[in-house]
Parts: sequence; structure tokens; C-alpha cells
Amino acid sequence: MSGNCCIVTNQPKSLLCTPLLNQGQLSGLLYLENNLTTGAFTSDRLQILQLLSSQVAISIDNAKLYTEMAELNEELKEMDRLKDDFLANTSHELRTPLNGIIGITQSLLDGAGGPLTDEQIANLSMVVSSGKRLDTLVNYILDFSKLKKHEIALQTKPVDFRQLTQIVLTLSEPLLGGKGLELKNELPDDLPAVYGDENRLLQVMHNIVGNAIKFTAQGSVTVSAAVIEHQLEVIIADTGIGIPEEKFDDIFKSFEQVDASTARDYGGTGLGLSISKKLVELHGGTIRVSSKLGNGSQFTFTLPISRQAVAPSQEIVEVVSKMRDDETEPLVAPIPRAVLGEHTILVVDDDPVNLQVVTNILSLENYGIQQALGGAETFSLIEQGLKPDMLLLDIMMPKISGYEVCEKLRTQYSATEMPIILLTAKNQVSNLVEGLNVGANDYITKPVSKNELLARIKTHLNLSRLRTENIRLSTELDIARKLQKMLLPKSQELSQISSLEIAGFMEPAEEVGGDYYDVLVSNGQIKLGIGDATGHGLESGILAMMVQTAVRTLLENGETDPVKFLSTINRTIYDNVQRMRVEKSLSLLLLDYQEEGKLRLSGQHEEVIIVRQGEIERIDTMDLGFPIGLEEDISDFITETRITLNSGDVVVLYSDGITEAENMAGELYEMERLCEVIKQNCQRSAEEIKQAIIDNLRQYIGLQTIYDDITLLVLKQK
Repeated sequence: MSGNCCIVTNQPKSLLCTPLLNQGQLSGLLYLENNLTTGAFTSDRLQILQLLSSQVAISIDNAKLYTEMAELNEELKEMDRLKDDFLANTSHELRTPLNGIIGITQSLLDGAGGPLTDEQIANLSMVVSSGKRLDTLVNYILDFSKLKKHEIALQTKPVDFRQLTQIVLTLSEPLLGGKGLELKNELPDDLPAVYGDENRLLQVMHNIVGNAIKFTAQGSVTVSAAVIEHQLEVIIADTGIGIPEEKFDDIFKSFEQVDASTARDYGGTGLGLSISKKLVELHGGTIRVSSKLGNGSQFTFTLPISRQAVAPSQEIVEVVSKMRDDETEPLVAPIPRAVLGEHTILVVDDDPVNLQVVTNILSLENYGIQQALGGAETFSLIEQGLKPDMLLLDIMMPKISGYEVCEKLRTQYSATEMPIILLTAKNQVSNLVEGLNVGANDYITKPVSKNELLARIKTHLNLSRLRTENIRLSTELDIARKLQKMLLPKSQELSQISSLEIAGFMEPAEEVGGDYYDVLVSNGQIKLGIGDATGHGLESGILAMMVQTAVRTLLENGETDPVKFLSTINRTIYDNVQRMRVEKSLSLLLLDYQEEGKLRLSGQHEEVIIVRQGEIERIDTMDLGFPIGLEEDISDFITETRITLNSGDVVVLYSDGITEAENMAGELYEMERLCEVIKQNCQRSAEEIKQAIIDNLRQYIGLQTIYDDITLLVLKQK
């Protein structure tokens, strides 16, 4: 403002500054001068200026947004260009290794490396076929890139379109497979020639006819044409699945298909129709589709009619020959086979190549393998009685997806009964979540890493094995518990013994430990026994039952000598243990009671507790015998001791499940505590003494798990 004449001459004037605001954001200032000192900016003028400043602010912001959008648009164009360049360059780079893979593999098939087995030929053929599939995709991408950049120049000339169509239909016959589908060429013999690039027209027809065959299970694919003005209108009609009207425009876009299920059921890249559209338009024609879902589709495109006749040419033969060589025929699936092995794994995939890759990996690791080419075949195998140890299940399969297969199988088998690992090229978190939600155990993305696959399989098979083992052990333990309780003496049997009060208790642990006690009366003789087998489980329970049976048999046969009695039992148990191929033995203490309180003890077990006139006595049995079943002959170790019981004397026999029981702090119940409880209750009945011991033990251990059988036998002389 230093140059302002009014300021320089100190002449007063009026000034106005107002902010340029749009939605509260400052864009600038509006500055006005007026030489009038009064009345320069009236209220009317101020209203106009405020309106003007608001419009200016909006215009400035719009200009900024336009500039930003233009810059963003240029960035997007550049990113799109870079993407196309990357695709094109990558595709070019892929061609060299692809040619090497296909060429070398083909030479091996031709015998360059020597004779091949049928299995080697099948595997190498899959390599060639997979390479050609990838080569076709590379060519699609290159064509797409060139068309987008307008780099394809047509080599136009008159073309016999009827002959070209017949060649395409003939080449497409291998695509029919086992479909009940007819290919019809209804072009008239006098069809005029079209003016175009013969190679590119072959490509257009091959794409559209191939698509029609792919999406048509039965009926026909028909090619017809009509001359309209100076153009030939070609119509390719099929009786396939049809296309919903709202998808008509989308199918001609690059990498687009009708929907995800179409991609899953029929495969494809989503480039064929996009390339065909651009090639038709490059010829000056148009392409359109009409269809009704479930009632087939009709693709119609136009081509310019040639003013010249078709000249004889060998080029069409060369093009057809190349197409035949490059044709990616549908892969013939190997006959599903059963490979024997330790674990049976059902591999499910609609792609024979993927199926063979996984099969090859597993067959080298001694796994048994069954193959299925889809969900329907999987269900059929299961219904026929197949129960694999595991499923390797592809997600993207025709008709029935891997998710659906997994969900249905889970209604019949749990995740531990039949582990399922999903295999897929998709690696989004949502895919993983969906897989786990339908009951899959695990999820591996393709391409599959051999080491990862084998590690996951091993992990889940081990988990399944552990569960099966747990079920088996649970069943065994249940049987052992029932056996133990079935063979215990009944209370009415004990009450018939006139000179002794007898109270017994036995509670199996969660893992049955093989404890037992018995009270037998035969020929006026009373024999009491208590034993504890080593280890846990069904074998320990059976061992205790064998001993109990042997004791009963010897007693019935009148055997009374302790050495002969225990030696005979030991030889029987030793032989059975060897036959069972288990490392088991059993501590066994036998007591022979006679009238007038005479008691004879033989065999090895825990200490015997005796209470006389309120005082505790403990008898060590270590020198009275030897563990049953550990050695073939134990006769040299067996001896006996005798005691006499007076009225009111108490004898307590027990297993280490009592003295070694732990409380929540991990502290043992121990012998001293047991003796104290017995001493405090020795004036009571045998039943009451027994109950006092059990109550005190339960109070001590609280909620702690019982890890060993609890066995207790209380005798009181009347």
C-alpha cells in the first residue's frame, strides 16, 4: 500500500476487507477501496459484496477440486498404464521359461531321456498341458495389452468365412468331452467373403464358440449368418445356461465373468469376450448379446463384406496347424486310484493337475490315497463305506464347492473323527473364516508347499489319533471299573463272618489303577487279600482280575501253604503277562484268619496297621514276598508272619492311593495322617472307622483329581 497516493498524501479514504469463506473454510480475502470517507459501503452494497465473496470462495474451491481431480485422473491413468505395461512385460518374460518347460517336457515324452513308465508319461503330459494353458493365458494378456494401446494392425484381405467357421467347429470338437452337444454350421455355401484379418477372425470365433461349448451341457451350438446392407451379421447361438440381462455389458469387460459361481463352475480368465469385442470393433463391426437365464445365449457381431473374391491361400492351413498344436485340450483326469498306506487320505479337486500334484507328494510319504474329482464323487465314496483318516479339499469346485462338501460332512463326522484341510488359491481372511465356520480344521493356500502340507497333515492326524486313543482308553477304563466293582465282596457276605467286623471300600481313579481286595470263606477258612497292579488302564484291571480268580481257585482246591499259594499265582500271572507283552506286576498281600483271632500274613504290599488298646503298630511286609508277575519264580522270597488279635483290635489294609493322595497344594496325605485318623476312631465299628478315613481323605484332597485307585479294608476283632 506504500504506493497508494491517498496514503502518501495523508488523504483519508474508505477500505473494506471481507473473508472468502466456504463451509467455514477460508479461501482468501476480498479487499476494496473507496475515496469517499462516508457512505462508501452502504448496507445494500455490503449484502451484494457478501454474496459476491461467497460465490468467489465457492469458485476458488471448485477450481482447486477440479485441479486435484485432474491430477488424480492423470495419476490413475498412469497407474493403469503401468499396470498394463507390467502385465505385458511380465507376459513377455514368461514366454521364454514357458517355451523351455513345454519344449523340454515334450522332448522327454518323445523319448529324449529314455523309456518312460505309464505313470511318468501321465505326469509329464500334465506338465505340457498345464504349460500350454499358461501360454494361452499369456497370449490373451498380450493381445489385451496391444488392443488397449491400439498396437494391433490388421492384415486384411478377403476371407471365406464359411470355411473359417467349419475349421473352428472342427478344432472345437475335443472340447465337447462327453457332452451330448451338437456343433452346427448353418452358413450357406454362397456366403459372401468378408474383409478382415483371417488370424484375428479365427481368434474371435474360437473364443465365442469355445465359450458357448463351455456353458452348454446339452443341445447345440449353432453358427448362422445373414447379409444386412454391406455387412455380414454372424450369429452364434447356444442352448446353455444363459446370462442375466443386467450382466450383458459386464461380460465384455476385461477379467469379468457373470458371477463368482460361474468362475467356480466353468473356469476361464474373463478376457476372451473382451478381446473378441475389441477385435470386432477394430474390423469396423459391432457385437452384442441377447439371452435369457436358463434358455441359452445368442452372440451377434458384424463384419464388412469384401468386394473381392477370396484368393487361394495356404495361410489358413498354417494358422489352423498352429492352433491345433497350441490347443489346450481338456485334461483327462487320471482314473481315481487307491494307493495303500498307513493312513488313508481322500484328495478332492476338480483339476486333475492339482489332484496329481498332491497325490505325488503323499505317495512318497507312505500315505494311502483316494481321489475324487468333485463334491458328488466325494459323497458317493463316503456312502459306499469309505471313511478316510483325512480330507484334502479344494474350495473352488464345480457345482458343489468345498465349503458345501465340508459343511455336509460335518453333519456326519466331527472335526476330530475326520479332519478336513481346505486347499485354495484364495488367501483372504474372509475365506479362512468361512472355511473354519463350516467345520474345516485347517486352510492352506495354493501353490501348496510340500513341507507345509506334510507338516499340517501330520499334526492333524496326530490330533485325531490322540482323540481315538482317548476314546479307546475311556472305554477300557469304563470296562475296568465295572470289572473291579463286579468282583468286590458284597456287604451281606461280610456280615456272615461271626468273629470279625469287616468293612471294605474301593473307588477307581479316572485312570483305573488295578487295585483290588477280596474276602473269601471256604471250608471254614477265611482268606483276605489286597493288591495293587502297576500302571493304569485295562491291562492293570485285567491283571487284578486274574489274581483274584487264581486266589479263589487255589482256595477252593484246598491249598493252604503260603509259599505254594503265592508261587502258583505268580507263575500263572507271569506267563500271562509275557503273553500280553506288557510290563505289568502286582503287589499282593494275603491274610489267613482263623478262629480265636489268629492271623497269618504273607506276600508283599503296603504296611499293615494294627491298633491294640489304642496304640498303633505297623507291620512292614517288604520281606514277606515279591511283586507278582515280575519274575518267573519267587518262591525263595516268600515267608510269613503271624499275629493274634484280641477283642477290639483293629487291622487296616490300604493301597497307596490313600497315602499318596494330594491336596490342592500338591501335599501328600501320608501315613502319619492315616494312622492318626485310625487311632482317633479305633473304638468305633469297622464300618465307622472306614467312613471316618474316607471322609477325612476327601476333606483333605478337596477338588483335586484322584490319580490312583483308593482301596481300604478295615477288620475289627469282635
